[in-house]
Amino acid sequence: MNFKFIMVLSILMSTSLFGVSMRITANSNDAPISNSIGDMVFDGECLWVTTGNGISSTCDGGNTWQNYLVGKSFSALMYADGKIFAASSYDTSVGENNFPAGEGLYWSYVGDSISFEKLRPWQMVFIHDTSFFGMLSYELCIAPTETDTFIYSANWYGGLSRSSDYGYNWENAFWSYAFADTYGNTIADSGIVLWDTIPEIKDTISDFVANNGYDDLFFAVAVDTAADPLVIFAGTASGIFAISDTQFVRSLPEDGLTGSWCVALAVQYLHSGERIIWASSRSTGSGSEFDGICFSTDDGYTWDTLAAGLICWNFAFCGDTAFFPCEQGFYRSVELDSVEKIDIYDSEQDIELPLDQMISATVANDVLWIGSDFGIAYTTDGCGCENFRISLHRQSTNDEDTYAFPSPFSPYQHGTMFFVFNMPTSGSAKLEILDFNMDKLYTTTENFNKGEKKMFQWNGLDDDGKNPANGIYFYRITLPDGAELWGKFAYIR
Repeated sequence: MNFKFIMVLSILMSTSLFGVSMRITANSNDAPISNSIGDMVFDGECLWVTTGNGISSTCDGGNTWQNYLVGKSFSALMYADGKIFAASSYDTSVGENNFPAGEGLYWSYVGDSISFEKLRPWQMVFIHDTSFFGMLSYELCIAPTETDTFIYSANWYGGLSRSSDYGYNWENAFWSYAFADTYGNTIADSGIVLWDTIPEIKDTISDFVANNGYDDLFFAVAVDTAADPLVIFAGTASGIFAISDTQFVRSLPEDGLTGSWCVALAVQYLHSGERIIWASSRSTGSGSEFDGICFSTDDGYTWDTLAAGLICWNFAFCGDTAFFPCEQGFYRSVELDSVEKIDIYDSEQDIELPLDQMISATVANDVLWIGSDFGIAYTTDGCGCENFRISLHRQSTNDEDTYAFPSPFSPYQHGTMFFVFNMPTSGSAKLEILDFNMDKLYTTTENFNKGEKKMFQWNGLDDDGKNPANGIYFYRITLPDGAELWGKFAYIR
């Protein structure tokens, strides 16, 4: 998500309710437009995914993909009432510091003609000491009631926002803490939630953010539709807020969370009729806090730990089975006392999805989809997770060209590197990796069928099982007819 700082100017210049209609569509492909996969949602017919280079959708189970808003990256995605909503995001630099930022929501009706338009955003928050306005949604959810349908947005700048008219107008949550119940017992983490619009005045907005502190750094939001009234769970850098009607209760580590920082929330509905509230809890670095997967079976009043040490970014459910895409890999749990790590291997292509930086998961028509920093995968056996297909975005090559990705490559961050090339005839191909002196560090030979975009896969170790030094490396692929394809890449330990 590296975009030029001048994009901030487009935020300041947006004064109308809608911007210019944007139908930016690339040609269909056999994979999403980027291997960096973010959020995923299923609209009942098509799967939508955000990527580091636009939005992609497939309506035929992943055989072909259509691409939209190419060139933009996104931090949140939601489907609601026939509409798709996506929150655009990017990184910007001020001095020596990097800041996450956003430019609001794009939306489109879902149907034969997709045309994304930009909504007028919630208030643009002026960020202290940066000289720019921040606007970044990390998660969106829909909450239908008998009288209204609300969209909730968990914002990095400006707190928790909601809209009852699909993003035309927004209001923000203000916390009024109660200090004692009717029996005189102190209750510092409950009270009344008030909803109001923040005036679009820089000083007012700055004071709002500064005075509310970590209570308004939001990362996650989810709704329990089985509760009456609905309960909105919102994850912040200082606990989880459970909002019911006009009341709220906040959960902290003393209530069972492993840490104060919540980065993901979801509600699982079991066949028994019971429900589980899931939270990805992270340490803020204070006291005895630690990272972990937490769950609650009493509507968020108390929490238990399922797995310590995991940092998860999303949840998905298939019946009573819960799936966890985590920084350390992909996991599932059928019972609430253990987790199982799942290897994502495509036997047909003989490739595996590196088990680092799993980002998202969803279930669509009994197919489990998994998004990562390295591509997208889906099951061919329902939720059994025994058979997978992996789809990777591979740029076009010609008979003389080859390329390697990612570059720079780090075995600790990426796990696997791919070398893509075309095979004019079936047979044996050889990959050799060489240092700057043209000394061979690694060699492997594999048989490939004739075709385009074939791949070698490398784990970053040389022939002696060691990590090479940082630097620029060359590689040579020798085809069955003796032709040689050359390329280079950067290696960072």
